[in-house]
Amino acid sequence: MQKCMIPAVLSGLMLLGCASHTQQVEVNPQSHFADEAFDGYQQVAIESREEVFGLSREMRSFVDKQILRVDDPKVRIRNLVKGIFDHSHMNLLYDTSANTTASQTFDNRIANCLSMSIMTYAMADYAGMDVAFQDVDIPEFWTRDQGYSLLNGHINLKILPRNEHNTTYIRKGGLEVDFDPQGYRVKFPSREIDQQQILAMFYNNKAADYLIDQNYPAAYAYLRASATTAPQLSETWVNLGVLYRLNGQLQRAERAYQQAIALDDNQTAEENLAHLYNLTGRHEMAEAILARIERRRLANPYYHYLLAEQEFEQDHWRQAIEHYRKALSLDRNKHEFYYGLAKAYYQLGDLSAAERYLRMAKRRSVFDQDEKRYQSKLNLLTRI
Repeated sequence: MQKCMIPAVLSGLMLLGCASHTQQVEVNPQSHFADEAFDGYQQVAIESREEVFGLSREMRSFVDKQILRVDDPKVRIRNLVKGIFDHSHMNLLYDTSANTTASQTFDNRIANCLSMSIMTYAMADYAGMDVAFQDVDIPEFWTRDQGYSLLNGHINLKILPRNEHNTTYIRKGGLEVDFDPQGYRVKFPSREIDQQQILAMFYNNKAADYLIDQNYPAAYAYLRASATTAPQLSETWVNLGVLYRLNGQLQRAERAYQQAIALDDNQTAEENLAHLYNLTGRHEMAEAILARIERRRLANPYYHYLLAEQEFEQDHWRQAIEHYRKALSLDRNKHEFYYGLAKAYYQLGDLSAAERYLRMAKRRSVFDQDEKRYQSKLNLLTRI
Protein backbone atom coordinates (compact mmCIF):
# COMPACT_ATOMS: atom_id res chain seq x y z
CA MET A 1 0.00 0.00 0.00
CA GLN A 2 1.04 3.52 -0.54
CA LYS A 3 2.64 5.65 2.02
CA CYS A 4 1.94 9.28 2.55
CA MET A 5 2.32 10.82 5.89
CA ILE A 6 -0.55 12.41 7.69
CA PRO A 7 -0.70 13.32 11.33
CA ALA A 8 -4.38 13.10 11.91
CA VAL A 9 -4.88 13.99 15.55
CA LEU A 10 -1.94 11.71 16.40
CA SER A 11 0.85 12.66 13.99
CA GLY A 12 -0.29 10.82 10.90
CA LEU A 13 1.37 10.19 7.58
CA MET A 14 0.10 9.45 4.08
CA LEU A 15 1.39 6.44 2.22
CA LEU A 16 1.66 5.57 -1.42
CA GLY A 17 -0.31 8.43 -2.84
CA CYS A 18 -3.94 7.72 -2.07
CA ALA A 19 -6.49 7.91 -4.86
CA SER A 20 -7.49 11.44 -5.53
CA HIS A 21 -8.98 13.60 -8.24
CA THR A 22 -6.61 16.46 -8.69
CA GLN A 23 -8.02 19.81 -9.72
CA GLN A 24 -6.11 22.06 -12.09
CA VAL A 25 -4.43 24.24 -9.49
CA GLU A 26 -1.21 26.12 -10.11
CA VAL A 27 1.53 24.87 -7.79
CA ASN A 28 4.85 26.60 -7.21
CA PRO A 29 6.95 24.06 -5.26
CA GLN A 30 9.81 26.49 -4.67
CA SER A 31 7.57 28.78 -2.63
CA HIS A 32 7.01 25.97 -0.10
CA PHE A 33 10.59 24.82 0.39
CA ALA A 34 12.65 25.57 3.50
CA ASP A 35 16.12 24.42 2.53
CA GLU A 36 17.76 26.45 5.28
CA ALA A 37 15.88 24.51 7.99
CA PHE A 38 17.25 21.06 7.04
CA ASP A 39 21.00 21.20 6.98
CA GLY A 40 22.57 18.29 5.11
CA TYR A 41 19.58 17.39 2.95
CA GLN A 42 21.70 18.00 -0.18
CA GLN A 43 23.92 15.05 0.76
CA VAL A 44 21.02 12.57 0.58
CA ALA A 45 21.34 10.37 -2.53
CA ILE A 46 17.95 10.36 -4.27
CA GLU A 47 17.33 7.46 -6.67
CA SER A 48 16.92 8.52 -10.29
CA ARG A 49 14.05 7.35 -12.49
CA GLU A 50 16.47 4.93 -14.16
CA GLU A 51 17.50 3.49 -10.80
CA VAL A 52 13.89 3.08 -9.65
CA PHE A 53 12.63 1.36 -12.81
CA GLY A 54 15.85 -0.23 -14.11
CA LEU A 55 16.17 -3.99 -14.68
CA SER A 56 19.21 -6.01 -13.71
CA ARG A 57 20.65 -8.73 -15.93
CA GLU A 58 19.00 -11.35 -13.71
CA MET A 59 15.60 -9.67 -14.11
CA ARG A 60 15.91 -9.64 -17.91
CA SER A 61 16.84 -13.31 -17.83
CA PHE A 62 13.82 -14.06 -15.63
CA VAL A 63 11.45 -12.29 -18.04
CA ASP A 64 12.99 -13.96 -21.10
CA LYS A 65 12.50 -17.37 -19.48
CA GLN A 66 8.79 -16.73 -18.78
CA ILE A 67 7.95 -15.71 -22.36
CA LEU A 68 10.44 -17.90 -24.23
CA ARG A 69 8.98 -19.43 -27.41
CA VAL A 70 5.49 -18.04 -26.66
CA ASP A 71 3.97 -16.23 -29.65
CA ASP A 72 0.46 -15.47 -28.36
CA PRO A 73 0.73 -12.05 -26.63
CA LYS A 74 -2.09 -12.88 -24.20
CA VAL A 75 -0.35 -16.07 -23.11
CA ARG A 76 2.91 -14.13 -22.73
CA ILE A 77 1.18 -11.79 -20.27
CA ARG A 78 -0.29 -14.68 -18.28
CA ASN A 79 3.05 -16.49 -18.17
CA LEU A 80 4.90 -13.41 -16.96
CA VAL A 81 2.37 -12.63 -14.25
CA LYS A 82 2.25 -16.26 -13.15
CA GLY A 83 6.04 -16.32 -12.98
CA ILE A 84 6.10 -13.26 -10.74
CA PHE A 85 3.33 -14.42 -8.40
CA ASP A 86 4.08 -18.15 -8.38
CA HIS A 87 5.63 -19.05 -5.02
CA SER A 88 7.83 -21.67 -6.66
CA HIS A 89 9.49 -18.92 -8.73
CA MET A 90 9.79 -15.80 -6.61
CA ASN A 91 7.98 -16.50 -3.33
CA LEU A 92 7.32 -12.79 -2.73
CA LEU A 93 6.49 -11.65 0.78
CA TYR A 94 4.44 -8.56 1.64
CA ASP A 95 5.91 -5.84 3.85
CA THR A 96 4.32 -2.41 4.00
CA SER A 97 7.73 -0.81 4.60
CA ALA A 98 9.35 -2.40 1.53
CA ASN A 99 9.84 0.87 -0.38
CA THR A 100 12.36 -0.47 -2.85
CA THR A 101 13.40 -0.06 -6.48
CA ALA A 102 12.50 -2.67 -9.11
CA SER A 103 15.86 -4.45 -8.87
CA GLN A 104 15.92 -4.31 -5.05
CA THR A 105 12.43 -5.84 -4.90
CA PHE A 106 13.52 -8.63 -7.25
CA ASP A 107 16.62 -9.36 -5.18
CA ASN A 108 14.95 -9.08 -1.75
CA ARG A 109 11.73 -10.94 -2.68
CA ILE A 110 9.87 -8.52 -0.37
CA ALA A 111 7.42 -5.89 -1.61
CA ASN A 112 4.52 -3.60 -0.84
CA CYS A 113 1.95 -2.81 -3.51
CA LEU A 114 3.93 0.14 -4.88
CA SER A 115 7.31 -1.59 -5.10
CA MET A 116 5.62 -4.70 -6.51
CA SER A 117 3.86 -2.61 -9.13
CA ILE A 118 7.08 -0.80 -10.04
CA MET A 119 8.93 -4.11 -10.53
CA THR A 120 6.12 -5.71 -12.53
CA TYR A 121 5.73 -2.57 -14.66
CA ALA A 122 9.42 -2.58 -15.51
CA MET A 123 9.35 -6.29 -16.42
CA ALA A 124 6.19 -6.01 -18.54
CA ASP A 125 7.55 -2.97 -20.35
CA TYR A 126 10.80 -4.84 -21.11
CA ALA A 127 8.69 -7.75 -22.44
CA GLY A 128 7.02 -5.40 -24.94
CA MET A 129 3.61 -5.18 -23.29
CA ASP A 130 1.34 -2.19 -22.83
CA VAL A 131 1.31 -1.52 -19.09
CA ALA A 132 -0.26 1.24 -17.01
CA PHE A 133 -0.38 2.10 -13.32
CA GLN A 134 -3.78 2.52 -11.65
CA ASP A 135 -4.58 4.44 -8.46
CA VAL A 136 -7.34 2.53 -6.65
CA ASP A 137 -9.87 4.47 -4.58
CA ILE A 138 -10.05 2.20 -1.52
CA PRO A 139 -11.73 3.22 1.76
CA GLU A 140 -9.64 4.75 4.51
CA PHE A 141 -7.18 2.20 5.84
CA TRP A 142 -4.93 3.25 8.71
CA THR A 143 -1.93 1.51 10.26
CA ARG A 144 0.32 2.51 13.15
CA ASP A 145 4.11 2.70 13.20
CA GLN A 146 6.19 4.09 16.08
CA GLY A 147 3.44 6.47 17.22
CA TYR A 148 2.45 7.62 13.73
CA SER A 149 -0.90 7.01 12.07
CA LEU A 150 -0.32 5.98 8.46
CA LEU A 151 -3.05 6.31 5.85
CA ASN A 152 -2.55 3.70 3.15
CA GLY A 153 -3.59 4.01 -0.46
CA HIS A 154 -3.38 1.37 -3.17
CA ILE A 155 -1.79 0.94 -6.59
CA ASN A 156 -2.17 -1.85 -9.15
CA LEU A 157 -1.37 -2.48 -12.82
CA LYS A 158 -3.21 -3.05 -16.07
CA ILE A 159 -1.25 -5.10 -18.63
CA LEU A 160 -2.37 -5.48 -22.26
CA PRO A 161 -0.83 -6.83 -25.49
CA ARG A 162 0.94 -4.06 -27.36
CA ASN A 163 -0.39 -3.23 -30.82
CA GLU A 164 2.23 -3.90 -33.47
CA HIS A 165 2.60 -1.86 -36.65
CA ASN A 166 0.59 -4.45 -38.64
CA THR A 167 -1.62 -5.86 -35.89
CA THR A 168 -4.41 -4.28 -33.85
CA TYR A 169 -6.19 -6.27 -31.14
CA ILE A 170 -9.94 -5.68 -31.06
CA ARG A 171 -10.30 -7.44 -27.71
CA LYS A 172 -6.92 -7.30 -26.04
CA GLY A 173 -7.61 -9.70 -23.17
CA GLY A 174 -5.20 -8.18 -20.70
CA LEU A 175 -4.88 -8.60 -16.96
CA GLU A 176 -5.27 -6.41 -13.90
CA VAL A 177 -2.43 -7.27 -11.55
CA ASP A 178 -2.98 -6.57 -7.88
CA PHE A 179 -0.70 -7.32 -4.93
CA ASP A 180 -3.27 -6.71 -2.22
CA PRO A 181 -2.67 -8.03 1.31
CA GLN A 182 -6.10 -6.79 2.43
CA GLY A 183 -7.81 -9.19 0.01
CA TYR A 184 -10.55 -6.75 -0.99
CA ARG A 185 -13.19 -8.40 -3.13
CA VAL A 186 -14.97 -5.13 -3.80
CA LYS A 187 -14.19 -3.60 -7.19
CA PHE A 188 -13.22 -0.07 -6.25
CA PRO A 189 -12.95 2.76 -8.78
CA SER A 190 -9.50 3.35 -10.25
CA ARG A 191 -7.80 5.76 -12.63
CA GLU A 192 -4.65 5.56 -14.69
CA ILE A 193 -1.65 7.53 -13.48
CA ASP A 194 1.65 8.11 -15.21
CA GLN A 195 5.19 7.06 -14.34
CA GLN A 196 6.03 10.56 -13.13
CA GLN A 197 3.39 10.34 -10.39
CA ILE A 198 4.59 6.87 -9.41
CA LEU A 199 8.13 8.17 -9.06
CA ALA A 200 6.85 10.97 -6.81
CA MET A 201 4.93 8.40 -4.74
CA PHE A 202 8.11 6.36 -4.36
CA TYR A 203 9.94 9.42 -3.04
CA ASN A 204 6.99 10.21 -0.77
CA ASN A 205 7.09 6.72 0.74
CA LYS A 206 10.81 6.94 1.35
CA ALA A 207 10.25 10.29 3.06
CA ALA A 208 7.66 8.71 5.35
CA ASP A 209 10.17 6.08 6.45
CA TYR A 210 12.79 8.70 7.24
CA LEU A 211 10.30 10.90 9.04
CA ILE A 212 9.25 8.02 11.29
CA ASP A 213 12.93 7.41 12.03
CA GLN A 214 13.29 11.15 12.82
CA ASN A 215 15.86 11.61 10.06
CA TYR A 216 14.36 14.95 9.09
CA PRO A 217 16.99 16.09 6.53
CA ALA A 218 16.51 12.85 4.56
CA ALA A 219 12.72 13.11 4.84
CA TYR A 220 12.92 16.66 3.56
CA ALA A 221 15.20 15.66 0.68
CA TYR A 222 12.73 13.01 -0.52
CA LEU A 223 9.67 15.23 -0.08
CA ARG A 224 11.45 17.96 -2.00
CA ALA A 225 12.18 15.48 -4.79
CA SER A 226 8.55 14.31 -4.78
CA ALA A 227 7.17 17.84 -4.97
CA THR A 228 9.56 18.72 -7.79
CA THR A 229 8.74 15.53 -9.72
CA ALA A 230 4.93 15.77 -9.51
CA PRO A 231 3.75 19.01 -7.84
CA GLN A 232 0.09 17.96 -8.21
CA LEU A 233 0.48 14.98 -5.85
CA SER A 234 -1.37 16.23 -2.80
CA GLU A 235 0.02 13.59 -0.43
CA THR A 236 3.46 15.16 -0.72
CA TRP A 237 2.15 18.47 0.61
CA VAL A 238 0.39 16.73 3.50
CA ASN A 239 3.59 15.00 4.52
CA LEU A 240 5.67 18.13 4.06
CA GLY A 241 3.21 19.86 6.39
CA VAL A 242 3.76 17.11 8.96
CA LEU A 243 7.52 17.52 8.67
CA TYR A 244 7.29 21.29 9.10
CA ARG A 245 4.99 20.96 12.11
CA LEU A 246 7.35 18.54 13.82
CA ASN A 247 10.18 21.03 13.25
CA GLY A 248 8.27 24.02 14.61
CA GLN A 249 7.62 25.56 11.17
CA LEU A 250 3.91 26.04 11.84
CA GLN A 251 3.17 28.69 9.21
CA ARG A 252 4.87 26.61 6.53
CA ALA A 253 2.95 23.55 7.74
CA GLU A 254 -0.36 25.39 7.42
CA ARG A 255 0.49 26.55 3.90
CA ALA A 256 1.45 22.99 2.90
CA TYR A 257 -1.84 21.57 4.20
CA GLN A 258 -3.78 24.28 2.40
CA GLN A 259 -1.93 23.46 -0.82
CA ALA A 260 -3.00 19.80 -0.51
CA ILE A 261 -6.61 20.83 0.12
CA ALA A 262 -6.59 23.16 -2.89
CA LEU A 263 -5.38 20.31 -5.11
CA ASP A 264 -8.02 17.70 -4.32
CA ASP A 265 -9.89 18.48 -1.08
CA ASN A 266 -7.47 16.11 0.63
CA GLN A 267 -9.26 14.93 3.77
CA THR A 268 -6.06 13.99 5.53
CA ALA A 269 -4.74 17.49 4.96
CA GLU A 270 -7.95 18.85 6.50
CA GLU A 271 -7.51 16.59 9.51
CA ASN A 272 -3.93 17.68 9.97
CA LEU A 273 -4.95 21.30 9.56
CA ALA A 274 -7.54 20.84 12.31
CA HIS A 275 -4.80 19.41 14.53
CA LEU A 276 -2.67 22.46 13.78
CA TYR A 277 -5.59 24.79 14.54
CA ASN A 278 -5.98 23.10 17.93
CA LEU A 279 -2.27 23.52 18.61
CA THR A 280 -2.50 27.23 17.85
CA GLY A 281 -5.68 27.89 19.83
CA ARG A 282 -8.14 28.05 16.92
CA HIS A 283 -10.41 25.42 18.43
CA GLU A 284 -13.70 26.42 16.75
CA MET A 285 -12.11 26.21 13.30
CA ALA A 286 -10.69 22.80 14.18
CA GLU A 287 -14.04 21.49 15.44
CA ALA A 288 -15.82 22.62 12.27
CA ILE A 289 -13.35 20.71 10.09
CA LEU A 290 -13.47 17.54 12.18
CA ALA A 291 -17.29 17.55 12.23
CA ARG A 292 -17.38 17.84 8.44
CA ILE A 293 -14.94 14.94 8.05
CA GLU A 294 -16.94 12.75 10.41
CA ARG A 295 -20.14 13.39 8.43
CA ARG A 296 -18.40 12.32 5.21
CA ARG A 297 -17.07 9.14 6.75
CA LEU A 298 -20.37 8.09 8.26
CA ALA A 299 -22.08 8.51 4.87
CA ASN A 300 -19.58 6.19 3.13
CA PRO A 301 -20.71 2.51 3.08
CA TYR A 302 -17.17 1.32 2.33
CA TYR A 303 -15.92 3.05 5.45
CA HIS A 304 -18.29 0.93 7.55
CA TYR A 305 -17.38 -2.16 5.50
CA LEU A 306 -13.72 -1.59 6.30
CA LEU A 307 -14.50 -1.16 10.01
CA ALA A 308 -16.49 -4.40 9.86
CA GLU A 309 -13.61 -6.27 8.23
CA GLN A 310 -11.22 -5.01 10.89
CA GLU A 311 -13.56 -6.13 13.68
CA PHE A 312 -13.98 -9.51 11.98
CA GLU A 313 -10.20 -10.02 11.78
CA GLN A 314 -10.06 -9.46 15.57
CA ASP A 315 -12.82 -12.05 16.17
CA HIS A 316 -15.27 -9.33 17.24
CA TRP A 317 -18.21 -10.92 15.43
CA ARG A 318 -21.06 -8.86 16.89
CA GLN A 319 -19.26 -5.54 16.35
CA ALA A 320 -18.53 -6.63 12.78
CA ILE A 321 -22.23 -7.34 12.23
CA GLU A 322 -23.13 -3.83 13.37
CA HIS A 323 -20.79 -2.28 10.81
CA TYR A 324 -21.88 -4.63 7.99
CA ARG A 325 -25.48 -3.67 8.71
CA LYS A 326 -24.59 0.01 8.64
CA ALA A 327 -22.87 -0.46 5.27
CA LEU A 328 -26.00 -2.22 3.98
CA SER A 329 -28.23 0.60 5.20
CA LEU A 330 -26.25 2.93 2.93
CA ASP A 331 -25.99 0.58 -0.08
CA ARG A 332 -28.09 -2.58 -0.32
CA ASN A 333 -26.64 -3.78 -3.65
CA LYS A 334 -23.12 -4.87 -2.70
CA HIS A 335 -22.78 -8.64 -2.44
CA GLU A 336 -19.65 -8.24 -0.29
CA PHE A 337 -21.67 -6.67 2.53
CA TYR A 338 -24.08 -9.62 2.62
CA TYR A 339 -21.20 -12.07 2.55
CA GLY A 340 -19.68 -10.23 5.50
CA LEU A 341 -22.86 -10.81 7.49
CA ALA A 342 -22.93 -14.45 6.42
CA LYS A 343 -19.41 -15.19 7.66
CA ALA A 344 -19.95 -13.27 10.92
CA TYR A 345 -23.16 -15.17 11.70
CA TYR A 346 -21.39 -18.42 10.84
CA GLN A 347 -18.74 -17.63 13.44
CA LEU A 348 -21.51 -17.04 15.99
CA GLY A 349 -22.99 -20.45 15.16
CA ASP A 350 -26.18 -19.04 13.57
CA LEU A 351 -26.14 -21.25 10.46
CA SER A 352 -29.65 -20.22 9.39
CA ALA A 353 -28.68 -16.53 9.21
CA ALA A 354 -25.38 -17.44 7.53
CA GLU A 355 -27.23 -19.36 4.81
CA ARG A 356 -29.77 -16.56 4.33
CA TYR A 357 -27.11 -13.91 3.81
CA LEU A 358 -25.04 -16.18 1.57
CA ARG A 359 -28.06 -16.57 -0.72
CA MET A 360 -28.53 -12.79 -0.75
CA ALA A 361 -24.85 -12.33 -1.60
CA LYS A 362 -25.15 -14.82 -4.44
CA ARG A 363 -28.21 -13.04 -5.90
CA ARG A 364 -26.29 -9.75 -5.98
CA SER A 365 -23.08 -11.15 -7.48
CA VAL A 366 -21.77 -9.30 -10.49
CA PHE A 367 -19.16 -11.81 -11.67
CA ASP A 368 -19.57 -15.52 -12.32
CA GLN A 369 -16.65 -16.43 -10.07
CA ASP A 370 -18.34 -14.75 -7.10
CA GLU A 371 -21.62 -16.51 -7.76
CA LYS A 372 -19.82 -19.86 -7.98
CA ARG A 373 -17.85 -19.11 -4.82
CA TYR A 374 -21.03 -18.38 -2.87
CA GLN A 375 -22.76 -21.47 -4.25
CA SER A 376 -19.81 -23.58 -3.18
CA LYS A 377 -20.05 -22.19 0.34
CA LEU A 378 -23.81 -22.83 0.37
CA ASN A 379 -23.19 -26.43 -0.66
CA LEU A 380 -20.76 -26.87 2.20
CA LEU A 381 -23.10 -25.17 4.67
CA THR A 382 -26.03 -27.44 3.84
CA ARG A 383 -23.89 -30.49 4.64
CA ILE A 384 -23.25 -29.34 8.22
